[in-house]
Amino acid sequence: MGASDDAGVRAARFVERPLVIVLADLAGFTRAVAHLPVVAIAQVVDRFYSLCGELVAAHGGRVVKFSGDSCLAVFEPAAAVDAVACAVAVRDAVRLLGHDSQLDLDLGANVHLATVVTGRFGVGSAATDDVVGVGVIHTYRMGAGPGIRISEPVYRKLASGERSPWRKHQPPATYTLEA
Repeated sequence: MGASDDAGVRAARFVERPLVIVLADLAGFTRAVAHLPVVAIAQVVDRFYSLCGELVAAHGGRVVKFSGDSCLAVFEPAAAVDAVACAVAVRDAVRLLGHDSQLDLDLGANVHLATVVTGRFGVGSAATDDVVGVGVIHTYRMGAGPGIRISEPVYRKLASGERSPWRKHQPPATYTLEA
């Protein structure tokens, strides 16, 4: 097999498709855990990963990966409302985790609908399922810190009665849950 044949096989592993991307991050994490022993920090991260995994699955999504104090998950486009509900549920669970742990924790979450590429990246034992593309980059750049932010395409998936608690910011247009 030549180099061009190998590139063709690798490209066939990738699928371009629309997905709702959810990036959830522990806002204020570094400050909140700075005084803790490293094992206690690991326990907080473990609890966060567990609650994200459970809540993403319960809302019909799939966790793509965890990294540090963040979770990247995806949902089908028809489940955009479920993705937003998941972000709200994770926020509530993180606040409870913070309360139970006596830590000042909150959630920062960005929810965006975009066309991305899904597939298995890398080779051998280092290969991993992932999502990539400008839509993923946009999700990361929608904002940081506490709060839930949704993009215009996600906002448009909400029923008109569910739009009232969201406040528009520009540019790019994002909506922040006012709760």
